[in-house]
Amino acid sequence: MKTLLSLAFLLCILFSLTAQNVWIVDNRPTAPTGTHIFPDVASAISAASSGDIIHITPSQFSYGNWTISKDSLTIFGIGYNPDKEQPAVSINGTITISEDIFGIRLSGLNATQISLGNGSAGSIGNIFIENGEIDYISGNFASGTTNLSNIIIRNCVLGRDFTGNASILDLENTYVNSTSVIIANNVIMGTSWSPTSTTNYGAINVTDAIIKNNLFLGDGSVGDFGFNSVTTSTISNNIFFGRNPTTDGNTGAITNSTFSNNISFSADVVTFPIGGNGNTGSGNFESTDPLLVNVPIVDDWDFSYDPTPDTGSPALNGGNDGTDIGVTGGSIPYNRTGSPLPVIKVLRLPELIQQGTDVDATIEAEGN
Repeated sequence: MKTLLSLAFLLCILFSLTAQNVWIVDNRPTAPTGTHIFPDVASAISAASSGDIIHITPSQFSYGNWTISKDSLTIFGIGYNPDKEQPAVSINGTITISEDIFGIRLSGLNATQISLGNGSAGSIGNIFIENGEIDYISGNFASGTTNLSNIIIRNCVLGRDFTGNASILDLENTYVNSTSVIIANNVIMGTSWSPTSTTNYGAINVTDAIIKNNLFLGDGSVGDFGFNSVTTSTISNNIFFGRNPTTDGNTGAITNSTFSNNISFSADVVTFPIGGNGNTGSGNFESTDPLLVNVPIVDDWDFSYDPTPDTGSPALNGGNDGTDIGVTGGSIPYNRTGSPLPVIKVLRLPELIQQGTDVDATIEAEGN
């Protein structure tokens, strides 16, 4: 008798005690079958009800583009760098959250884009995006105004494979309004501004945000801006490493915002924009090496990098909350695996098992 022990079934058992329903998405040729298992995300969302959990199984195949059109769903992947044998991740194209949808948690997913809105007027709120590797997150550009509120983006790697000409986090534009946004403990990359283009390739475009404990990473190029347009926001405990803590003055601005306990280093502009446009601040370190254990000045990210402040770093306990400046500080520090759930690191079973005989198995797991 051939036995298949599936992580999907283990997750079903784990969450049956805490959720109304758990739905599994698995597009691999060897995927198990069952009433709660689907080959694509759209089918799982169609079957789910408010409060349900969807687990997208790691796979070598992309799950493509899909849309969330129901409230109060939690959708899990395995994280961006799972610590396990033969690691795979949950790869997706564009994930769209439709207008007038609330209470969505996306955790541990890799995606080309997360689009907050699909082009119609409406409101989107109570959105929690964490532990993902995402090229960019944006409010949808359309003629109908979309209002975003209570958005949390935490412990993500953003912009690693981004090749476009927009902001990595674009949550405020002609057709999108944002309020109550938290951007915390992310690694944020971007591309340099081009003088031949009218578009600023900055990282963040937002209003009414808390931007804290992020690592803005760049290669030190001229025009490698950390922001596009930022208004009435608090910017604290961030490290700008090869990235300007400013905007291109021709296309964006930082106004009525506060800079506290940030570090800038190795960029063509290292001065925080304090004293003009209603901006205030204190406790910042300009042109100061944060002395990270292992992070080079590059516009890229490798999961072997270690953003921990080394001995003698000004980032050690230098935040305005008494924790580290950068992604290792704050209340929920950066996690090197991004795995939101317990992970089976090693699972070894005999390929063939005779019925009625004992089984020797090796299982190693890690809780998160």
